[in-house]
Amino acid sequence: MIKHLKDDGKEIIDITEAQVSNFAGNMLQVKGTDEKLYLVMSQAAFNVLTDKQIKTLEKHTKIVSSSLDTIEACGGGSARCMMAEVFLPKH
Repeated sequence: MIKHLKDDGKEIIDITEAQVSNFAGNMLQVKGTDEKLYLVMSQAAFNVLTDKQIKTLEKHTKIVSSSLDTIEACGGGSARCMMAEVFLPKH
């Protein structure tokens, strides 16, 4: 799987178990109406990323983070779980 991602030109950013436990694996990239890419994540996820990981992400997308403490504590999920991926045709 990793080989296929690399063959497709994707850059892989490893995350630790501690980062996973703090929702760093629960992000979603979206495209805005301005056609720019945004990576949506919780503040908890952002806070556990290293400077190197942040710089690598910022080469590809703009990071948007917000406190989702209540959702993460009570809902069992985070940013990606809150957002629906909707693929509708453009009109």
